[in-house]
Amino acid sequence: MSLTPQMRQSIQLLGMPTKELNEYIDTLIEKNPVLQKIFDNKASSKSTIRTNISTSIDYNEETLAHSENPRVSLLSQLAMLNLDKKALEIAEYLIYELDDNGYIQINTEEVARDLFVSADQVEEVISVIQTLDPPGIGARDVRECLQIQLKRMNKEKSLEYTIVTELITELAKNDVEKISHALDTDQAKALAAINNIKRLNPRPASTVLTKKEEPVIPDLIASRKNNKIRLELNREWIPHLRLYNPYENKLDIVKDPKAREFLKKNMDEGKQLISNLKRREETMCRVADYILQFQKHYFENGLSQIKSLTIKDVGEALNLHPSTISRTVSNKYIQINDKVVPLKVLLSHGIKKENGEITSKTSIKNRIRELVYNEDKSRPLSDNKIKDGLEIEGINIKRRTVAKYRESIRILPTHLRRRKQ
Repeated sequence: MSLTPQMRQSIQLLGMPTKELNEYIDTLIEKNPVLQKIFDNKASSKSTIRTNISTSIDYNEETLAHSENPRVSLLSQLAMLNLDKKALEIAEYLIYELDDNGYIQINTEEVARDLFVSADQVEEVISVIQTLDPPGIGARDVRECLQIQLKRMNKEKSLEYTIVTELITELAKNDVEKISHALDTDQAKALAAINNIKRLNPRPASTVLTKKEEPVIPDLIASRKNNKIRLELNREWIPHLRLYNPYENKLDIVKDPKAREFLKKNMDEGKQLISNLKRREETMCRVADYILQFQKHYFENGLSQIKSLTIKDVGEALNLHPSTISRTVSNKYIQINDKVVPLKVLLSHGIKKENGEITSKTSIKNRIRELVYNEDKSRPLSDNKIKDGLEIEGINIKRRTVAKYRESIRILPTHLRRRKQ
């Protein structure tokens, strides 16, 4: 099915955060003389304050400028490829799931379940995304990111590629002696290869991220009173539009056929934009309200009480497509009492505990954070020790999963956390 321009605009608006939406509307107003933007109140500085946002949580504080948004660039590149409808749907879903480094952290099987496709289909699309620019985008981890960049440089059989593939831990420690010994090469060659690797970019999305940190603007505001959750749009920043005809009293213009055609075209486009904005607001409120009601214990106990809730779960509950939910929560912030957090923080896939209870990945990551915070800094916990600690609590996950979760919440490996007494 081919999308009409109106449908494309509706989809585009849904994926935009508030700041980007304002910039987009401003460009349309410049082109359309019958559109006028009005605000209920002047935007106040309190809406832009970051309150209690912790960099230890699963997100980065950096926000993307509209012109530099890597997702916009990637979606444009995808449009140039001859992909079928299902592959495009998977690709778009994955692009909205990219983290701030440009990595795909979500599990392949989870994507397959959410979109009702096979894991092989997801893997094929990931391979396509990894051919896009900037090089390294769509990697699952830093090793794969560097491998992709080296392949682009036709260095798949190089010393650099071998180091990245086989000795990534030693590379991180800059252990030239161990690398040269393991690969049976002299230290000068090993050092030269390491220096070449350092010229690569382990954070490919950073090349298109804005260098200037901008204030976070919450798209939604939630509060709890008398055990009830109240949700509203951030009206101080979400624009209101109206239509007006600046030429209605100028008969010479109104009688001109070309002028009438011009006005009708702009009136129709303006009505469509206002309709799409209303649809965007309704969808955002509907999705956010369901998530908040489901995660109401978060208001009292924070991340430790996040329950398992996926994009697929929300879509099924609201009878909306998973890609619609993905666009709705991507790059959106919500102010909850005095905290501003990404809406996606309230979503999390689940893992079944020994007693059959489902616990969310977010709560597991929070538990890992607590274990590390309370560890003996002279003898920090290894990933295996953390795994053992979680098993005592009935959470059975593999050591490499612990390592993946630890890295995602910006916790350093054991040897870098060790402190001398």
